Amino acid sequence: MPAKKVVILDGCGTHDHDLAPVLVGLAEVLRGDGAQIQIFTLREMKLAHCLGCFTCWVKTPGMCVENDDGRTIARAVIQSDATVFFTPVTFGGYSPDLKKMMDRLIQLISPYFQMDHGEVHHPPRYAHRPRLVMLGVERRPDPHEAHIFKTLAGRNAINLHPPSYAAEVVVATDPAETLRRRLEAMLARSDALPFGEPAAALMPPVVSGFPALADIPRRALLIVGSPKTNAPSSSGSLGSYLLDRLGERGWETESLTLGASLNREDGAAGLLASTDRAGLILLVFPLYADALPHLVTKALSMVAARRRAAAAPPPQRLVAIVNSGFPETHQNAVALAICREFAAQSGIMWAGSLALGGGGVLGGKPLSSAKRSVPPVGHVIQALDLAGEALAAGGPVPAEAVRLMAKNPIPMLPFTLWRRLYMWIADKGFEKEAAANGIGKDKLLSQPYAA
Repeated sequence: MPAKKVVILDGCGTHDHDLAPVLVGLAEVLRGDGAQIQIFTLREMKLAHCLGCFTCWVKTPGMCVENDDGRTIARAVIQSDATVFFTPVTFGGYSPDLKKMMDRLIQLISPYFQMDHGEVHHPPRYAHRPRLVMLGVERRPDPHEAHIFKTLAGRNAINLHPPSYAAEVVVATDPAETLRRRLEAMLARSDALPFGEPAAALMPPVVSGFPALADIPRRALLIVGSPKTNAPSSSGSLGSYLLDRLGERGWETESLTLGASLNREDGAAGLLASTDRAGLILLVFPLYADALPHLVTKALSMVAARRRAAAAPPPQRLVAIVNSGFPETHQNAVALAICREFAAQSGIMWAGSLALGGGGVLGGKPLSSAKRSVPPVGHVIQALDLAGEALAAGGPVPAEAVRLMAKNPIPMLPFTLWRRLYMWIADKGFEKEAAANGIGKDKLLSQPYAA
């Protein structure tokens, strides 16, 4: 990989010391090619998580509102010849430390929408963009988890628009020479972008059968993963509606929204206590950087560690609901595959999932309002009603609920026209919000980190 300036984002956590030799080996291979390396050890840096406020698009275009190390890293990334994302593979995704910075890279792309290989994506903000390399490390070989990781890396590359990219997963215990050969091959390779079917194929299948578990309590916990804790969110609307349906059928219910308190001991303890009490966990979140938001990734890592440490973790079920700002439902597939992998690794029974494209149409308003029972959200309510009925009876999310959630939201209007309408409304919405902040169209595409 001929590159003069290489930035490495080290996503290892405080307990990942055993992965250090892989990072050292990577640096040696890069320096052997004459690269100048700058390593950002993310766990040691001052980094706030993305709030989903879009300020970096409509108020300070191209620059995150958080004036911390995230700006320094974003500048270094866009000015590099190549950027390497180095991380322990976490349920097929990135570590919480790396995911925090990945979410913040939204400042490097444009708020506008464009079509790319039949999918809606955001165009790049900068003319110069680095080659991307995503290197995941496993402690034991897991081909399925590695496949999820590589697909996620490719989806990130689609949205970050590098001139080329490569993704690889290695095992921490690989012999040094084997590791060197694989790293050299990865750095010399350019991978194909996983548009369409390669991503859609990861959508978890509908759960067809379900063993009865009498000892699972009829207590449901809703975990809202939207970072928009100071404003209504589409995730909150979806989750609250489904939780109410369970409450109507005699279930005990509890709800919590992930926030910065998760970084404190009391916040982490509260999350774990709530999950311990639940028989059914409803995880509802928006799609961030093609996967789960940072705080959701961190929360799942905590829950998994808790269950692995327990002598006899309680039987539980998990349902995941994801909504994306892109209109195509299949763009949610990788995120749901990560959720399912988390369930498998944590000994939690997977009870199904729902995927919604164009989640912005919900606007964070309560779905229980009578006015919300018409297009473009009528199908969402129908899907949640069916899911609530099935889950309350001890079953999984039914196939019809999955189909309804993913259907074209406006009857008789072809999806291609709905997609164009959605893109136009979103583009105008960003322009209007920017104008309210005194930002004209000419400044929406500012490039504050250009070399």
